[in-house]
Amino acid sequence: MIRILSFVLVAIGLLGGVEKADAAARDVVDRETLKNFVLEAKSLLEAAQDEAERAAVLESFRTDKEWRHGPIYIFIVDFEGTNFFHATIPSREGTNNIDQEDSNGVKIVHQAIAAAQAGGGFVEYLWDNPAIEGEDESPKISYVAPIELDDASYYIGAGLYPTAEQTNVAPISWGSLKGQV
Repeated sequence: MIRILSFVLVAIGLLGGVEKADAAARDVVDRETLKNFVLEAKSLLEAAQDEAERAAVLESFRTDKEWRHGPIYIFIVDFEGTNFFHATIPSREGTNNIDQEDSNGVKIVHQAIAAAQAGGGFVEYLWDNPAIEGEDESPKISYVAPIELDDASYYIGAGLYPTAEQTNVAPISWGSLKGQV
């Protein structure tokens, strides 16, 4: 019941600042739009005045098509590697993936933590692309930024699978990433 009420309040904008995304998930096509999308999500969470408002913002990340589109969605992870929030697969919340590596040996969470601790940045790795049936891993680019919630440090992020049609998405140099921590 509380989740439904939170969603309704979000939908009609009564929670002060929870509104449609200016950088909607469907508009994420390159590094710049990906970064803007993540920074807008971060801004909305930081503007939440209390637990109820923050819960409403998180619920909108999970349910609102402005915040979820195909493989574009928000995730939040603490600096120990534990998933705090995952918009599309809530069962991942509470799991720790600190040592997760792609097939090239890129320690994905280590890279994300380092980028967030540096003030924000892009992380490049291989990840299963659900849009490509039977493929194990595809190049993926995520943008992560640091965020404080309840006096704890996290990073907030989203990712995209670059395609040949996209602009401003530099090709990934996998050899230079192999084995980085």
